[in-house]
Amino acid sequence: MRASWKRIGVIITALLLLAGGIVYFAVHTWESPVPVDFTTARNHAATVSQSIVTLTEDTNKTIQDIHTAQTAGTTDQVLSLIDNARGTNAQAYEKALELSKDLQRMTESLHQIQPRARQQIAYEAIAIELSLTSEFITYTGALNDFLNTLAKTVTAGGFENQRALSGKLATVNGKVAIINNLNREFNQKMQKFDASL
Repeated sequence: MRASWKRIGVIITALLLLAGGIVYFAVHTWESPVPVDFTTARNHAATVSQSIVTLTEDTNKTIQDIHTAQTAGTTDQVLSLIDNARGTNAQAYEKALELSKDLQRMTESLHQIQPRARQQIAYEAIAIELSLTSEFITYTGALNDFLNTLAKTVTAGGFENQRALSGKLATVNGKVAIINNLNREFNQKMQKFDASL
């Protein structure tokens, strides 16, 4: 199980790119006038993204604590920490939903940004970030399944639970690969956008 715990720590750290990408986009200085609705949604998106970063870091730390408690054989503490991780993961899910609404509001006001070429680049970047946010929402569900299976494995043990746990971890890893690819696309679009200013 040790290898799995190391991997899950890397997975959650990688997800910081989600919020980091939108924070970068949100605080970027635009030279052209932008609609008030866009600016308001952009600023709120930056705040929500920072909350996602904090919650993701909290979940990551809790998962590290779970590994330590599991190594020490303190089952009650492990289960309590799993509950904590579920809680922060659920909050990250809610914040991701909130972020997707901000991104949608930004998209709705993009038509007012000029010139058209810059508007198109920004639209493409936001579309990618919407996809990334959607994948992050799916990821939180996969992580929750992993935590539920982990709790079952801790309390009941057994080969079937261990095998199921490995499958859940593989699902989480797959989601992270998608998120990382989308994040790379987003950063490429933002570099192109920066070059247009």
